[in-house]
Amino acid sequence: MTTVAKEFYSPGEIRFTVKQTLWVLQNLDSLREGVWPPDFLEVMGRGRGPRRAPFETPIFYAAEIQLRMEKCGIDGLILMAIECWGMTIDSLAAYFQMPEWSIWKRRKRALGYVASGPSRRWLDSKKRTAESYEDYKRRK
Repeated sequence: MTTVAKEFYSPGEIRFTVKQTLWVLQNLDSLREGVWPPDFLEVMGRGRGPRRAPFETPIFYAAEIQLRMEKCGIDGLILMAIECWGMTIDSLAAYFQMPEWSIWKRRKRALGYVASGPSRRWLDSKKRTAESYEDYKRRK
């Protein structure tokens, strides 16, 4: 059960809300290749922050999302399988031999963690949130 996010966000619009995180996940392959979908070329170097090549920004976003999903372990893999690969919850429930509600809960919790990550400022500052996934799960 994939949630459809907005069709397009420019790099400057990304604030890591749940909807924006879903959009980044659903476009992860393109971002990993250094292409901002749909074939969007933002003028880099405008405004504050260091100048970057056009391919750098999408790769940074993809890497940050990937890193945060990896911190979620199996829950991150479940999130990736649903949002990036198009697998269904019932199919994953069969693979993991878990009830569907458990797969749904793990996906939702991992998405919340990934979306609770850094604001856009991480791109310039290279600072990430220190909270572990285990701490996040206890807090939620």
